[in-house]
Amino acid sequence: MSEDKRIRLLYRVEPGCLGPTGVEFVEGFCQYANTKIKPPVYAVFSFVPRYDKSLPEREYKVGNKNLSESQVMAYLARLDKEKDQFEEQIDELLSHAIDAYLKRL
Repeated sequence: MSEDKRIRLLYRVEPGCLGPTGVEFVEGFCQYANTKIKPPVYAVFSFVPRYDKSLPEREYKVGNKNLSESQVMAYLARLDKEKDQFEEQIDELLSHAIDAYLKRL
């Protein structure tokens, strides 16, 4: 699938996910996650710190177009995927990456 047709997920990681001092590690963790968490062939993941709580935790795009919740669901449905399952899998991958990253410190 060409890059411009893939669904892009910008995932804003809460510093608190890394514990009470997570703000000290969140930048490094996001760099780690961007290299270690491999997306499926139809997606591109980008992990960044979530310092601004007014921004959504997850933001989806195809090309340069932001997608609404219903558009994300429709895109994934064309691939026989459910949004809830897709996000649960990402959360699980993120959880494993957090554990692995914290063991390195």
